[in-house]
Amino acid sequence: MSEVPEISSLETNLRDAVKEVLGTTFSASPEFTEPEKSSKGVSAIIGISDGISGFLAVHVAPENACKIAGAMLGDTYTEVDDIVCDALGELANMFGGSLKKFASTHGEPFKISVPTIVRGKDYETHAAKDAKQVLLGLNSAPANFTMQLVVYSHA
Repeated sequence: MSEVPEISSLETNLRDAVKEVLGTTFSASPEFTEPEKSSKGVSAIIGISDGISGFLAVHVAPENACKIAGAMLGDTYTEVDDIVCDALGELANMFGGSLKKFASTHGEPFKISVPTIVRGKDYETHAAKDAKQVLLGLNSAPANFTMQLVVYSHA
């Protein structure tokens, strides 16, 4: 069994994962910024379990979700539909897999779930007070979005 990574180490791993996925998928380099509240409307969330528990989420405004899906699939989307949601879920899955790769030093640090998509105008994700959290704003081609990593260590 591997050691549970510290949150600062996981943040570094997440930044590396974001760079890898955006570079491979979009030939883009991210600019890390403060997260924007306006980056919600569609969220792709994957659960994390085993060595650590929590979730990894990609939060994006609907118009940016359409831009991301369009860049991934080579088409144009003007509204969030099942295809746009699937593309955003796949992007979250790629971030989760890359994070897992960067976080593993001696064995598998955690398992990831299939993505869940949340859409709406007024919602928020909530982390318990004992959770550790990383929020990263990203300016990148094809669109801006926010990454959220929330982890709870097992005792």
